[in-house]
Amino acid sequence: MSRWDLTFFYSSPEDSQIKEDFEESLRQIKKLYQQYYDKLSNPSLTPHELKNFFQEFEKVLKMHNFTYQYCHLLYDSNTQDETAQKLYAMAKDYDSKIEMESSFWKPRLLKQNEKKLNELMYAEELKDYTHVLQKLIKSKSHILSEDAEKVLAAMYNSSRGGFEELYGRLTSSYTFKLEIDGELKELTDPQVRSLRRKPDVNLRRQAMKEFFKKYDEDSLLFEKIYNSIVKNYDTEASLRNYKEPISMRNFNNEVEDEIVETVIKVTTDRTPMVHQYYRWKGKRLGIEQTLADIYAPLAKVQKEYTFEEAQKIVLDSYYEFDEEIGEIAESFFKEKRIDSEIRKGKRGGAYTSYALPNRKPFILLNFTGTLADVSTLAHELGHGIHGTLASDQNIWNYHPPLTMAEVASVFGEMLVIDKILPTLSEAERTAYLSSNVEGMFSTMFRQNMIARFEISSHNLIEQNGSANWKELAELYKKELEIMFGDSVIIPQEYYYEWASIPHIFRTPFYVYAYNFANLLVIALYQQYKVEGKSFAPKYKELLRSGAKDSPKELLKKIGIDISNQDFWEKGFEFIEREFINKLD
Repeated sequence: MSRWDLTFFYSSPEDSQIKEDFEESLRQIKKLYQQYYDKLSNPSLTPHELKNFFQEFEKVLKMHNFTYQYCHLLYDSNTQDETAQKLYAMAKDYDSKIEMESSFWKPRLLKQNEKKLNELMYAEELKDYTHVLQKLIKSKSHILSEDAEKVLAAMYNSSRGGFEELYGRLTSSYTFKLEIDGELKELTDPQVRSLRRKPDVNLRRQAMKEFFKKYDEDSLLFEKIYNSIVKNYDTEASLRNYKEPISMRNFNNEVEDEIVETVIKVTTDRTPMVHQYYRWKGKRLGIEQTLADIYAPLAKVQKEYTFEEAQKIVLDSYYEFDEEIGEIAESFFKEKRIDSEIRKGKRGGAYTSYALPNRKPFILLNFTGTLADVSTLAHELGHGIHGTLASDQNIWNYHPPLTMAEVASVFGEMLVIDKILPTLSEAERTAYLSSNVEGMFSTMFRQNMIARFEISSHNLIEQNGSANWKELAELYKKELEIMFGDSVIIPQEYYYEWASIPHIFRTPFYVYAYNFANLLVIALYQQYKVEGKSFAPKYKELLRSGAKDSPKELLKKIGIDISNQDFWEKGFEFIEREFINKLD
């Protein structure tokens, strides 16, 4: 197992430099305000002056993001630690101040007339900021007045952001008591979830019953938290003149509403594939399946992996694809930028943090030794590789929108599948293919189901003013029935599963990006299988591009048209052909 070495940032949480750096960032952003407030809206603004503004602003953001990232990582290492809690609260406070003090630049720059904005956008001196200006001009109808932008920034942490933190604090504090092999054990969230992949059917079902029982016990809290987040998010979307709440996320993801609607519809229409698969699996297991059994292993003895074994499999996969990508992946282990241990108080799940283009992303995992965890390691390292390669960009073009952010991660999982398959016996191969089908269903159909739940729950709350625990559970039940049909039994406790999905609380309408990216990766991976090694440079160029252009334009350069419905259909055809039809 491995733990982060956060001394990369600061010597310790008591380092006085932490607050000094936050203060310096705040001083510099106030100075920037004084220097450029009038200049940005002045008709005589030159490309050189605007370039200087972007460069000076980037320096401030880099300093601030570096310190904020440290506080965030420290807090997620142990959300119950008081020092970490205080530092993270301070970080969010400064983040809000930075956001508030810098909120002037978009409204001020948009005071320029259309001709001037276009001149700036196509100026040679501003070529590194062309897409920044394109997005800004496109967002004109969604940018509020200076005062309104300032208020939204100032109020975030005491409104939506505050409820997001409460959700994280609450769920990270959960432990679950279960009897395993005659011994009563206290388990964390990731440990309980991992029991879904154990061969013991009674253990799987009891684990999930206890898991969701905890959420039901705190139903009033989750109901209030979710309603508050939804109302706040949807109010902002309305104030910003978006057609629908999801449109605000789509705009930030640089993808049209119609394309997202197409992806959701095509995926929903393909759900009979899920029903077919789970009927097959039920026969293989010889049981009447419930939702607690959908990740059950086909093999009687479940293979487990040490962290070192997982590391070797994943690094070998990346190195065989491309030497540079392999070296980037290996640097995470050498430089102790992965935290994989299971600890009480540590945030659940997994993520990669790349706050600024410094080639040093950090990865959080909760490694329990399952094959799924091997895939998760590959997934997060994919994010890390993306964040490292995109460091060629300035901070404005660094973070890819969510629709592109999952591409490298899912591609990494596909590399690992190809690495492991030839090493397996026929029985193991069937079990592994089955496991990967379930992983793809989770990434695609499950995330699509959650996206549909988000749309319907936001609509219900908007229509009725609120939605109670029972109503939200009923909405989720309907989506479960659409996804699984009659292929599995849906126990009542699963109606509460929606409350255990962090993304719908932390980043509303995030989840469709997983499905979007998975289908994109299938196309990219098929291209790789045809082109072989010559594909790697094109792929790396895509990752290096970060967000310097829209997803549609970046993908067009490698022959992908995301506006074509047939493109999305082909992804499901690939899964049927290469995975489901190969199961006996």
